[in-house]
Amino acid sequence: MAFANNWDQTLPGIKRPVMNLVLLMGPSILYRLSHSSLVWKAVADKNIRGTMMKGATTEINKKLRITYYYKKHFDDDYGIEHPSRIEFSGYDPSSSSYSYDENLILDIYLQDESYYDQLVNKVYPLPGIGCPHYLSTSEPSFPGLRTYYVHYTMYEYIKGSTTTRTFSEIHVSRRTGLLRLKANVLGVTTEAIYDYQLGVSYLFGEGGRCSILPADLNSPGISSDGYFTLENLFLLDFPFKYIGKFNLEHRSGFPVDAWEAIEYNVNINGKKADKAVITQYFVESHDSEIFPGYRLVSTTIAIYKLDSSEKTYTLTDGITRVYMNFEQAGSEDEFHDIFTLAECKYLNSDKKLTLAFKLQPEDDTHSSQKLTKSHVYELKQDFMFNVIPYETISKLRIDNVQYNFNDAQLEMEVTFLDLPNLQFIFNSKTMSVSSDTFKKMKTIKTKTEVECLNTLSKVMDKINVVIYRPSDSSCGYLTKFEDLKEDTKGGEPCSVYHFPLHNLRRIDQELPLDQLHKTFLQDVGNSYWLLSLHNEHKLGYYKLIDVIDKTKNQVASTDFYLYIIKVGAKINSNDQGTVIVPDVKNLADCYRTCHNSEQLKCNTFSFCSNDDCRVSSVLTEDALDESHVEKDKTCSIYALNVLNDYSEVPHRRFKTPTSIAVEKNIYSCGEYCHASPDCFSFQWCDNQCSFGGFYTDAATEYDGECSIYHPKVTEKYQKTGNKIVSDVLYTEMNLNFEQCASLCHGWPDGYAACKSFNYCPKSKTEGSCSLTQFSVKSSNTKTTEGGDCSNYELKGEFNGKNSKESSSTQVMKGTSGSGAFGIIMLFLFVGALLGFAAPFGYIKVKQMRNTSEDKQSFAWTRQVDEQVADQL
Repeated sequence: MAFANNWDQTLPGIKRPVMNLVLLMGPSILYRLSHSSLVWKAVADKNIRGTMMKGATTEINKKLRITYYYKKHFDDDYGIEHPSRIEFSGYDPSSSSYSYDENLILDIYLQDESYYDQLVNKVYPLPGIGCPHYLSTSEPSFPGLRTYYVHYTMYEYIKGSTTTRTFSEIHVSRRTGLLRLKANVLGVTTEAIYDYQLGVSYLFGEGGRCSILPADLNSPGISSDGYFTLENLFLLDFPFKYIGKFNLEHRSGFPVDAWEAIEYNVNINGKKADKAVITQYFVESHDSEIFPGYRLVSTTIAIYKLDSSEKTYTLTDGITRVYMNFEQAGSEDEFHDIFTLAECKYLNSDKKLTLAFKLQPEDDTHSSQKLTKSHVYELKQDFMFNVIPYETISKLRIDNVQYNFNDAQLEMEVTFLDLPNLQFIFNSKTMSVSSDTFKKMKTIKTKTEVECLNTLSKVMDKINVVIYRPSDSSCGYLTKFEDLKEDTKGGEPCSVYHFPLHNLRRIDQELPLDQLHKTFLQDVGNSYWLLSLHNEHKLGYYKLIDVIDKTKNQVASTDFYLYIIKVGAKINSNDQGTVIVPDVKNLADCYRTCHNSEQLKCNTFSFCSNDDCRVSSVLTEDALDESHVEKDKTCSIYALNVLNDYSEVPHRRFKTPTSIAVEKNIYSCGEYCHASPDCFSFQWCDNQCSFGGFYTDAATEYDGECSIYHPKVTEKYQKTGNKIVSDVLYTEMNLNFEQCASLCHGWPDGYAACKSFNYCPKSKTEGSCSLTQFSVKSSNTKTTEGGDCSNYELKGEFNGKNSKESSSTQVMKGTSGSGAFGIIMLFLFVGALLGFAAPFGYIKVKQMRNTSEDKQSFAWTRQVDEQVADQL
């Protein structure tokens, strides 16, 4: 873009018309006058910068005299095109005003010309300086960003007080507000995922550990007002002006088109700049889909500091970004593989929720099903963005998405991860807040600081700062950070929280697992546009007809399976309920013998280096008593962590417990229940332990301080198919699969035995659990099609569980002794670190059998196969 017109424009700060004209045209003023009707007259030779030069002069409109000088060996025609000096004296020849009599000298030191470079004969402003006005009117439009998802790599060079080079790989999604950044500086690699919908970042560490941090104004792609845009990530959301074509030196000198913008008081890479000149360099690319017609190759940022006394700007820093490997998104599966927290092992619990969304097309023709299958990736993407609301569920919590076509229906099965603990990102700063700040603060009354945050998280406003004043429990907020003023002398001490991304309310809106199903059920009946097809089939709209809980059994456990309670001792073999186990070769065998015993309620066991294994129903605290042990330096006494055998139902309590509450820690409470034949499940409320009957929804009620634990038995059951038993003996509503299995497994002997159970997951109707005394496998059993319901019965190896004639306690199939020993030692090490050798509260439990009965009824066998255990 050469400046070929609009020479009547006035440059900012220039009031003298001749000076303005000369600055606009420069030496080109002679080119424009050389072929005019002006008469040039020779003048006396003159010494210019130590060289004698010839000259010529002319006068325009008898108002402005122009004199030029050139080297003596040039002829007149060549000299006017290659002057060394031009002098101007007089008034603006195009004006009738005589306000300014001006005398100007324009010295020209170097003038070069190339016949091979198409750009050299054009005059452009120098990039990075920042002209207040760009005079061209026929400029190309600034390239627009046309993508939802982009993946690229770049080098960033920063030159200032120090020089650094950073290599980064970035994946970013406009639709979800997710960004994954992997950066290498000086050989050190860091990686993080930014969730801008939630306003947090996850920093990956070693060994699967991740840290949750608040995102802030220094996070990539965040604007100064706290919002993320893809345009801001590339610094595109400024008013750019075209400045011309250039040979880009740091990209092998190939020609590029350049646009430039000037911003004042702007944040660049986390630093405030008084003035920043941003120059974007594009190369033409007809196959580019990200910037149609162009490809972004580089961005330069010149940062200036203002000298307020001189009212001038000084260049302090320069940033150059060189982009490579721009590409758009692939499939939804690729998107999910990038934006996942699967690498974070300790970020949240192992709990998951699987919901099946049943959708029916508005046009349910057979041809529409075939077409939908062929566009499954588009369907999954649109489902994720239209059905799963980003306002309440972070996309990072979606673990898996599966689809299934069933006749005229579509089923999308989505597995959600548990909610991370986001409260830890609320970091406060104690400061003395000025009285003027309190005047601008919107105030409410609360009792505590926690209540202050909880209350304000429900407020629909752009909260930037939260202030809590302990002196009077005053709580308030500011919408502008600039309104927060500190007064170290007269201010009042307060806790101050900063939310630069205005995300306090959004964090509060993030739904925990136990609220997701109920929330989605409220959407049943809604229609969604899930498939953007440009044809006559009209397949876009799908109606949500049901949402079904299909959460599979999760074999979760605590961090350890057993722990050492006494070293240098073994259990006394003469104790009632203690049995010496023969043919045990290692600690793993001894542990499994105790854990898998059906007839002996084994709580503790001892193992010695000579393979002496003793299992016992003695409780942990009894095993600490010297009367129950024998000293032996080669032995140790261990206790099972019985909580591994129970599933927790949080925030529930029994309406009518079966025992009086006693004070016990959670481990002692679990062991107490495990040892008692009268305990089917137990309740623990802030160190208060009590027994209960079978867990059912009707027999319990909500309590924020309590949890109920029932036996974990789902691994013993298997699905028999989609047919369910017609005749049932008992039905309970609103139980999950684990609770239903526990109810069947523990069904009292005085009733008809529970041979199998029908389980219907919760959907728009309540879930149900029906116990039956029949097996689907029997030809005499009446069955019906289950639909979303299924029948379950005990696996073959567990079928003798309730049988009276089952008289042997066997070591079950699993890890061999040698294979499990290393795992056992790891658990012992963890248990020792956690200090699980504290005394447990004493309780005397009734022994199920006397010693002679125990010794007569047990026939011990040892595991001999070498298979890896399912659990240990």
